[in-house]
Amino acid sequence: MTARQPRNTQLRCDDCGYQTNRTTKGIAQKALDSHSCDTHRERVARHERRLARAAASGPEAPCQHDGKHPHGDRSRYTIDGCRCRPCRDANVAYNRQLSRQHLYGRHPLVDANPAREHVRQLQAAGMGWKRIAEPADLDYAAITKLIYGARGRRPSVKIRPTLADKILAVQLDLAPAAVVGSTGSARRIQALCYVGWSIPRIAEAAGVDRQALDGILRGRAILVSTRDAITSTYERLWNTAPPEADRSDRVAATRARRRAATAGWAPPLAWDDETIEDPKAKPAHTLKAAGPKPLDEAAIVRRVEGDHRVQLTNAERREVVRRLHSQGLNDQEASRLTGISDRQVLRDRQRLGLPANTEPRRTSDTNQEGTAA
Repeated sequence: MTARQPRNTQLRCDDCGYQTNRTTKGIAQKALDSHSCDTHRERVARHERRLARAAASGPEAPCQHDGKHPHGDRSRYTIDGCRCRPCRDANVAYNRQLSRQHLYGRHPLVDANPAREHVRQLQAAGMGWKRIAEPADLDYAAITKLIYGARGRRPSVKIRPTLADKILAVQLDLAPAAVVGSTGSARRIQALCYVGWSIPRIAEAAGVDRQALDGILRGRAILVSTRDAITSTYERLWNTAPPEADRSDRVAATRARRRAATAGWAPPLAWDDETIEDPKAKPAHTLKAAGPKPLDEAAIVRRVEGDHRVQLTNAERREVVRRLHSQGLNDQEASRLTGISDRQVLRDRQRLGLPANTEPRRTSDTNQEGTAA
């Protein structure tokens, strides 16, 4: 193989400064004769202008995202349109690195589907895409391109690993005004009713309107702030007995327990913190296995006072007989006052193991004592 001859013959044009390097003098002379001085001068001027532009700083542009993109960041170049020297250098460095990785056969991008599915799951739980971008310190455009695409293009297929890691690190954090399901809140209210907390008491403790609690029990969606208030109230009251200092409190507590028993609501210990929000979860045990149904204090008091319209359960009827017996009424007087047959009064008294009251007592005195109590 013949060695390549060196280009050691140089000729220069005295008019425009054009210089040629060739292997022989004849070839160099031919190149010098065929060149154009005007073309060479234009080429030199164009090169000098290019060098001047590269050395000079272009027009700066302010950051449109509250200063998140400093000078020297490629985001300032691509998103905000800044053409200062540091931003241009950052863009050139990125493109050089990207080209180098492509030449090496490396692809510095990852599949966008895992990050996209994570964002969709957060959105399905009630978290907006702007709220997703904030904890990840990302531009809103990064999330919108990932989910919806941009400028008529389809959503991103590949994204940078750093972007994917930031998105996958975002945890569910709903805004106070976000709308969520009420399954867990309804179960907490039902459990408090099982303990004896009435709906007005729960609403007062949670700082929520009572009508909102009624809507929750009917399955209506609620705000995150309402859900948090009910959850906090439940954590405070689930193992605390309601106040029953006076008659109205006892009546309210009894009605709450009876409502829970009638509806089959589960007690607090029937739910785990991990499953109480799951619509498919089932309570650990039901009211049927929890014990006898609570007594309706209001119904008992009204029947003791002579209201025959009140319907009683067997346990409540026996409680009426016990109270009238403690007031000194015999079976016939208790029967006339309550409308219960004297035979039924006798059977209930015998089941309770109470002796017969032989001394008759006037019903009016009994009513006065019951009213005073």
